Amino acid sequence: MPGEPRKEPCPECGKLVSIRDEVCPYCDADLYEDEEEERRPRRSARGRKSGDVEAVDFIIPTNVSAWSILACYLGLIGFCIPFIGMVFAIPAVIFGIVALRKRRKATSYGAVTSDIRAIIGIVLGSLGIVYPLVILLIIVLNEKR
Repeated sequence: MPGEPRKEPCPECGKLVSIRDEVCPYCDADLYEDEEEERRPRRSARGRKSGDVEAVDFIIPTNVSAWSILACYLGLIGFCIPFIGMVFAIPAVIFGIVALRKRRKATSYGAVTSDIRAIIGIVLGSLGIVYPLVILLIIVLNEKR
């Protein structure tokens, strides 16, 4: 029939299965574990193809370095809470540097997002260290007058 997908025999049981199937419905054999794997994108545990990117991936990190995640969120906390936030800002800068030094040499979405998070952590952490010191300096200089 023209609307049905093409069928091929299963390498294990020999029964005809659709070329769209990844697992044989009869014997549960993995149909594309060798050369076909390069042509067919694999699905993750959440049912998505490995190259797919969703909007929530930036909010809920997937395939991202833990160092980068820590750097980003600690930098954000350190930036938003003056003076006390320096406790978070200093590790944010350190974790961001560690994340960039341990980075994966890949162009995948996870690797790129990991780098962006590390850079955000370094920038926010640095600002979280510098701006309370500037405020403190201004207060001290105004009191001397």
